[in-house]
Amino acid sequence: MTRDEAEAALQAWATVQRDELVQAAYHAGVSKHRIFTITGIARTTIDRILEAPMGTSRERITAYLEKFTEQWPRQTRHWLMQPTMSEHYTTGQIADALLADAEFRALKLGTWLSTPDGQLVTSAVIALAPPPYQQDIELLIDALQLAAARQQAEARQKIAIGLLGGAVLAAAIGSSRG
Repeated sequence: MTRDEAEAALQAWATVQRDELVQAAYHAGVSKHRIFTITGIARTTIDRILEAPMGTSRERITAYLEKFTEQWPRQTRHWLMQPTMSEHYTTGQIADALLADAEFRALKLGTWLSTPDGQLVTSAVIALAPPPYQQDIELLIDALQLAAARQQAEARQKIAIGLLGGAVLAAAIGSSRG
């Protein structure tokens, strides 16, 4: 294994969302002691991770979306309807804009284990006030789900690279001892 491959494997571990992995393992029945034995994560850190809530709340998503959509046209009492975002942008373009935003990435909607269900995304978008036009609501819901799926694919790719790098490292260590 080269130095670059070793660093990539370490980076994969750091970016795999360790906290979510520990929570998932614990909820699947793996004991705290076994998690410590396998990972080497301090028991106090495991306790802190397990006390943290899993997932992203609707309120956090809505707060983010209020900033993200602040320039979007809204439903008003005016008789003249403004052009909608859906007339100018595709779901993919909005998803790309979301993924390019560090605040969106920090929400971690797409993790290697999961993406939010449609009900959570829909309720977060509907909570925007004043609401965007209906076609923009649908555009935003679809874009959020697409961006979360892409974020999940990236996380899974990092895991695969990390696992492959770890396997190569283990094989290299094994052959050097033999």
